[in-house]
Amino acid sequence: MQRFQDKAIVITGGSSGIGLAAAQRIMEEGGSVLITGSNRDRLESAAAALPGVHVLQNDAARPEAAEALAQEAARLFGQVDGLFLNAGVGAGAPLGHISANLYRNLMDLNIGGPVFGTQAMAPLMRDGGSILITASVAKDKGLPASALYAATKGAVRSLARGFAQELAPRRIRVNTLSPGPIATDFFNRLGLPPEHLGAIEQQMAGNNPLGRLGTAQEAAAVALFLLSDEASYVTGSDYFVDGGEAQI
Repeated sequence: MQRFQDKAIVITGGSSGIGLAAAQRIMEEGGSVLITGSNRDRLESAAAALPGVHVLQNDAARPEAAEALAQEAARLFGQVDGLFLNAGVGAGAPLGHISANLYRNLMDLNIGGPVFGTQAMAPLMRDGGSILITASVAKDKGLPASALYAATKGAVRSLARGFAQELAPRRIRVNTLSPGPIATDFFNRLGLPPEHLGAIEQQMAGNNPLGRLGTAQEAAAVALFLLSDEASYVTGSDYFVDGGEAQI
């Protein structure tokens, strides 16, 4: 299957996890990919793992970074067929511990990134293209210490609806992907001891209807469907990849 033959796709937050898995699959299906990330070491590792991928160190939390991304995408591709706005942060804190810095970091990256990323990249999108934004099942569940994070992902869902309406005259589809418990390196970045990480993952798997964590590849498979022409009549929608966690 070569769904992305001769297509150009941009993925923010593409140096690890779901973004990296999506980039690999898109390239295997004939596409050209530009990935971004704020961590140079992870970007270099991604470039080594995916020969031929284009990389750009870019902090999606900064509005001016969106313009830099658009300039690089235009230089590389001219026009873009798909945009996967996957950059985000999952930090949280309970009431009484929500700092101004945490608030700004979550809002600037999780909401500002999609806002300014879509705004900067939309003029480069081919008519009939696809924009996908990563949300989360957290927006649909009340989780301890996650109210602020969940609010940013709820905002992403609303943004996608509005953007889908605005871009519909150009047949550009805008959807959200809502992962549940996915086994990525996200938890490793929290700095917790390995035994604590293991306990958290075991608890999450035990609470999931399918009894396990999902994989980045499983989430990427749904992302690729939404980015491809196979989803040509899908817009304004929210696709869950969560083992049923937010549904049953």
